[in-house]
Amino acid sequence: MEELMSRAGGKVPTRERLSQLAVSETGFIFDPQTGQSFSVNPTGLIVLDLLKRGSTLDVASNSLADRCGIPTEIASSSVEAFILQLGRYL
Repeated sequence: MEELMSRAGGKVPTRERLSQLAVSETGFIFDPQTGQSFSVNPTGLIVLDLLKRGSTLDVASNSLADRCGIPTEIASSSVEAFILQLGRYL
């Protein structure tokens, strides 16, 4: 995550920040710090859950690749894009 943060100019949410989010089983997310809410699709929910549990980006990417039957490179790129997009909202 730190490598991604340096490449993205620090606009990546930290694990601590992710742990503050309230996430429902359906992908509804509430940010108690800002009062904002938004939703993620099932794939985003998988990634967010893994990262909130302390997984590294590599572990999250590998898990996503296994669960969705996609190449690890695509999963890795997708996880990074998701984290960068999430950083825009947090």
